[in-house]
Amino acid sequence: MSKLEKFLSKASEVERRKEIEIVIDGDVWKVRELTLTENRLCEREADKGDKFDWYRYNDARIVKSTEHDFNWNDPELLKAYRAGDKFELPAKLFDRNPNGYTALLEAVRNINSGNNEADAVEEAKN
Repeated sequence: MSKLEKFLSKASEVERRKEIEIVIDGDVWKVRELTLTENRLCEREADKGDKFDWYRYNDARIVKSTEHDFNWNDPELLKAYRAGDKFELPAKLFDRNPNGYTALLEAVRNINSGNNEADAVEEAKN
């Protein structure tokens, strides 16, 4: 199989990404590992030319890691929270629950750094 054939066949494969669940105020949030493309999108969202907006970067990572499970782009949700786009929502949704925001951001960091409990258990087995 040539490299071209290999990559063409991979394009149609459904890739399983690591996912963890956390509970915030009784709601289960499914946090999924980001792809390289998603990571780049998050960086572009935060790049303001002469400075990097770390808050926007973290919010974008939360959105991209959870949007398979939560519709951040819902027009009613955006309107209710007076958000210009979905990347403004995480801070607004968790404005009264900063611990929930922190837990979600920590889950995003953990799944994307490979430092989650499942990985630790698997590593210990090997």
